[in-house]
Amino acid sequence: MGRMVHESDEAIRGRANPPITVSGKLFYEECRSHIGKEFVLIFTYNSRHNNLLRLFITTPLNESFTVHVQTPLLSQINRDYVVTNGSELFIELPIDLAISRTTKSNKTILVTAQNFIVLFASNMQHNGGDSYIVYPIAVLSTEHVSVNLKTKSGTYHSVTSMIAIADQTVVDISIPTGAVFVFEGITYNSGKTLSMSLNKYEVFQFTSSDDLSGTVLTSNYPIAAFSGHELGNPEISSKTSIDMIYEMLVPTIFWSTYYIAISNPVFDSGKGELIRVFTSMDNTDIMINTSGTLIKTNVGTKASFHQFNLPLSEAAVITADKPVLVSQTTASKQLAGSYTGDARLLLPSPVNAWLSEYSFNTPGKNMYNGLVLLADSISSINITLNEKSINSSIVWKKIEGTNFIYTSIHLSEGAHTLTCLSAVSKCWGYVYGIHSLEEYGTSIGRSLSQ
Repeated sequence: MGRMVHESDEAIRGRANPPITVSGKLFYEECRSHIGKEFVLIFTYNSRHNNLLRLFITTPLNESFTVHVQTPLLSQINRDYVVTNGSELFIELPIDLAISRTTKSNKTILVTAQNFIVLFASNMQHNGGDSYIVYPIAVLSTEHVSVNLKTKSGTYHSVTSMIAIADQTVVDISIPTGAVFVFEGITYNSGKTLSMSLNKYEVFQFTSSDDLSGTVLTSNYPIAAFSGHELGNPEISSKTSIDMIYEMLVPTIFWSTYYIAISNPVFDSGKGELIRVFTSMDNTDIMINTSGTLIKTNVGTKASFHQFNLPLSEAAVITADKPVLVSQTTASKQLAGSYTGDARLLLPSPVNAWLSEYSFNTPGKNMYNGLVLLADSISSINITLNEKSINSSIVWKKIEGTNFIYTSIHLSEGAHTLTCLSAVSKCWGYVYGIHSLEEYGTSIGRSLSQ
């Protein structure tokens, strides 16, 4: 359908794909968003493992159907489950599926469903874990840039992981200046590319005490890629506490030029967030507007990044002249009442990838769970959470220089739905959980369309 001549740019912003209607609700095709029928994932290891690994699954469809979970290269897991609309399917997996340090591995987990599902993975361990959204095989691609942290303690490492979904996959790994890792006795640095050959469902993971951020993964077939830190602490932190950070990477073909980063307003005290803006091309101009203060900078080379500290409860509007990726890592030991958070990593969705409707879980057990929600100020009155209008008593904060507002909403544990009913606007958010020196945060979903 063509663009109407009287329709404003504001009205079409973010309308990347026409939605489809399923059971009377709007949902996007599998190949265009986080919703899918087939997924691959892995878990990475840290020394604090004492809980089981977990999958959290829900469906936006008004039906029940089978979800199959297996380890395709191992005989360890091979089981069917049933997911039902409005309910959370919670699956526990043995901790020996977590992959440690630099290695090739067969510990891929394959999740296939009879119909559309949303999948989150959780590696929440005592005083050290993270949870992350998993994107379907249908949207995987061939170029990724790793997001990690500088190690404050040499004991724990930055980690980057990849899974092949086709035989004869070759991944060229180019690490940034100043970083080094060792595989099979060979040292790799910024001047030496490792070409890793993988067959279907094989994993390669590499770690380093250096910051692997900016590592470029280029493959001849699509791969699933993940990155983070075994137990890290962002440099903005004044505290020494460390925590696992880990996210599934977004392929560079889905990067964009307009993001909003929100430092979680649930916290009463803390240092906020470390924001990094990664470039997909050389000579990228970046503009950052925080509370009316505008910063302009140029990043000269591809896969490099500009970073800054976003104070507690603040918003940053980030625009660029070429596609970029934004990452957010919270400072250690931020306080929210009686709860103490810790480092966590999330990749916010660009504004043009926001959707009208989401189904998601709170992928953490026995935590204070919540949602940081962003919306257009005009559409906020039309937002429903679990099919009920958002409470009018919720306090929204305005983002200077835009029509956007944001807030934090407490969530009960389990499955949730979020709907933005406005005809011209969409919304987005990230789900989070905090406990005692534990924290997770991850996107509730996004469009994945070029």
